[in-house]
Amino acid sequence: MIKLIEYTRKKTFWFLDFLKGSKVRVHYDEIKFIMENYTTHESTELRAENLHKLLTHATSSCTFYKPYGDFIDLSDFPIINQSIIREKFQQFNSDKFDQSEKYEMTTSGSSGTPFKTVQDKNKKLRNTADTIYFKQKAGFEIGSRLYYIRNWLTRHRRPWITTIMRNIVTLEVTEFTDSYISDFIQKVEKDDSTQVIISYSSALREICLYLDKIESGPIKNNLSCIIAMAEGLSETTRKSLKKYFNTDVLVRYSNSENGIFSIQLADDNRNLQINCASYYIEILHPEKDEPVEDGEIGRIVITDIFNYCMPFIRYDTGDLGCITKNDDYFDGTPAFELVEGRKMDAIYNTEGKIISSFIILQIQTYSTIKQFQFIQDGIRTYTLKLNMDKRMENELELVILFKSYLGEDADIKIEYVNEIPQLSSGKRRLTVNNYYKMN
Repeated sequence: MIKLIEYTRKKTFWFLDFLKGSKVRVHYDEIKFIMENYTTHESTELRAENLHKLLTHATSSCTFYKPYGDFIDLSDFPIINQSIIREKFQQFNSDKFDQSEKYEMTTSGSSGTPFKTVQDKNKKLRNTADTIYFKQKAGFEIGSRLYYIRNWLTRHRRPWITTIMRNIVTLEVTEFTDSYISDFIQKVEKDDSTQVIISYSSALREICLYLDKIESGPIKNNLSCIIAMAEGLSETTRKSLKKYFNTDVLVRYSNSENGIFSIQLADDNRNLQINCASYYIEILHPEKDEPVEDGEIGRIVITDIFNYCMPFIRYDTGDLGCITKNDDYFDGTPAFELVEGRKMDAIYNTEGKIISSFIILQIQTYSTIKQFQFIQDGIRTYTLKLNMDKRMENELELVILFKSYLGEDADIKIEYVNEIPQLSSGKRRLTVNNYYKMN
């Protein structure tokens, strides 16, 4: 009976889309064709045509981009970021759309400062198609039960009828307590639906810590996969999720203002497949607007090919990553080998070189640590804030570990706190750089 209900939901979605002109289906088919035929002449031409249309539209209808109308190459356009968009918001709005055709998107911003953008209907349809296609490749079909764990601010909440139709169960990360997590686990165990969990990585860790604490055995479930988003997923948390839920654990890289940039599609392939159908992605030097070699860490800069209402051309996401073109999931498509946290929160060693944020995540191997935050206060001074029931007996071991990455001359102070505060988004900043932010 459950399978029939899920099948009916899926068929109903596509039937309603058909009645509206198959608008999502057209986008879905194009995404599928581009991704699965990436190296063909047809796919290459279609990607180039879509990018050219966006640039032509932006330079003819947006005040900010009109001075670049004679430019041919994408590299001739300036790099933009949240600060520039906030300051010149109206200049990024296309004069081809009136207010009734705009859908406002408000996010918490990279560090908690609200960030407002707008999208047009076609962009929203593209995002829907992206979501359907990439979730499907990850093992999640329309109609399956989606447990969605995040901070459900008013701007993110959907009408109750939408959550029912889309089979979404919303869970509030700011309410995570032992009893709340226990109730959630019981729901999963009793649910006969095909399920998927999408969650902040930090919330997944809290679930695992709770299961560790109660010495739980494997959790009965019908999960097709667990998708982690928003923050780095440590190997410790990944292994714990596999232990308790025995399902694929995947990672998604996206943001609220644009959509899905990339997603891991196979448990045995840790690369994140880039959404080349809807975005053009560049990796630029951390300090200069120059491309880096494949495999080198740099700033992730995206061009959103389908938001005509408010074009994002060469938008610095504030994140760091590196790309490989030697991934065989799709034929020839680039993939992220690594996606780091916010550039403004990147940590540097004592020689001024960026270290991987995944080094910081090694703290999660200590199960007695509830929450943590690593702060760089100076070129050689760092503070590690820990929330735990009692002081660590092996503080020196942790200091030695971090010195091996930061430098033997690193001055590392450990500070015990009762809570690492959440941002308005419900996320916690795992790293803070107070030194390089001011220089």
